[in-house]
Amino acid sequence: MGHWRLRASLAAAGLTWTAITAAQGAVKQAPTASCPENAGSAIAEVSCEILAQLGPVPKGSLVVGAPLASDAPTQDADGLARRVAQVVAGRLQAEASPRLASLAQARGLAATRGWLVLVEPQLQNGRLRVVAQLHAVARGFWDRVREGNPGPSRHAFAERRIDLELRSFLPPVPLIAKRIDRIQTGEPNPVAIACGDTDGQGSQQLVVVGRHRVRIGRARSGKLAESRSFAWADLSVLSRSPLREPIAGAVVRRGGLLDIGLSDRLDAVRLDATGRIVARLGRSIPWGGGGCGHVLGISVEPVIGKCAPADPVPQASQAPANLDALAGAFVASKDGTRRVVRAGRRANTNTVDLFDDAGRRTQAKGIGAQLAVADLDGDGEPELLGSADTLEAAADALVVRTWRTDGSMQERFRVPVATGVSAIGVCEAEGTAGMRPIVVASAGEAWIIR
Repeated sequence: MGHWRLRASLAAAGLTWTAITAAQGAVKQAPTASCPENAGSAIAEVSCEILAQLGPVPKGSLVVGAPLASDAPTQDADGLARRVAQVVAGRLQAEASPRLASLAQARGLAATRGWLVLVEPQLQNGRLRVVAQLHAVARGFWDRVREGNPGPSRHAFAERRIDLELRSFLPPVPLIAKRIDRIQTGEPNPVAIACGDTDGQGSQQLVVVGRHRVRIGRARSGKLAESRSFAWADLSVLSRSPLREPIAGAVVRRGGLLDIGLSDRLDAVRLDATGRIVARLGRSIPWGGGGCGHVLGISVEPVIGKCAPADPVPQASQAPANLDALAGAFVASKDGTRRVVRAGRRANTNTVDLFDDAGRRTQAKGIGAQLAVADLDGDGEPELLGSADTLEAAADALVVRTWRTDGSMQERFRVPVATGVSAIGVCEAEGTAGMRPIVVASAGEAWIIR
């Protein structure tokens, strides 16, 4: 759905695009403390934001869902629209209508109630977007003649990325590499790569970490169009004992915070959306899924601790052994709950331990020193992404395996990378039809695999 169509639908509902844009910006910039992102299901978080913006609704209000508007195929569009309306109604402590309806039809359904909350769900660009409006409804014929149909007295807007619960209403995503784009990064010796919204503008950037510089930008016309660049000398002083093969990590946290660490340097650092250092994290490597691992000698200690004193205590915070590669991610379950899944390669071996905060563990062997963890297809089973166990760049490859619910590891696909895999990262989903993009850093370039 294009912006003009979205704008037209909002205008027809009596809600201005300016109001929606303002509401959307407020949600992105400062999610309420009671509605943190990535703490529950997307529908539950959206409903929490709707309540925070609408406030309590009058007793007896009827919540009516509008038909789903989507830019992608769905398996049960009406079921999804009803589900959103029901969860919003539960949050507002109001009754939900079993019927979906337009605004005019919804006024009729709520004619005996006096108050209507119309909930309009949309799936667009891989996100659930919900507009909710509170309308006063004239109860009788002459009331409607005298008062007409005024616009909404209150409105709210919230959005979240599509999660596993929402994906259950969509066609399955094939886990296959269909397309590879290669871009020039200008970084001859990449040691880490990440992908995410680092400036709070709602779009994703690549973070390419080298031994001397950190580059942030977007892929444009086959090149990394840098928006920001930092010399490591300006971020942290050099360690007295840099490693021949450094250990590094980069993680985009909530709110546009970026944690980057390199064993060559005395301090890992946390940058805000402006590029300002907001915390020094000691000689550590940040973990996806929360927390940092302390660098000791030529490896990372197995205890996963807080990166900064004010951070929450990490989950799944003990690896089995010292590590020379690490990765982690939050993975959603079908009921909207999250678990932390981590992977760590035992130092100087080709063995990777996978473990989560529920106590599940397994091992994978024959894996190189580059790792990432993500649920690429949104099915609730995490993927382990690793380089090949080889010392020859020409024989290197990206290998993707799925950690199945029964505990087994299944190889799904591999992509040869003849220039060598220097780092692996995963972006957020770009839509609903394909897997999450994978980014592979190699000498002077990055591969974006979709």
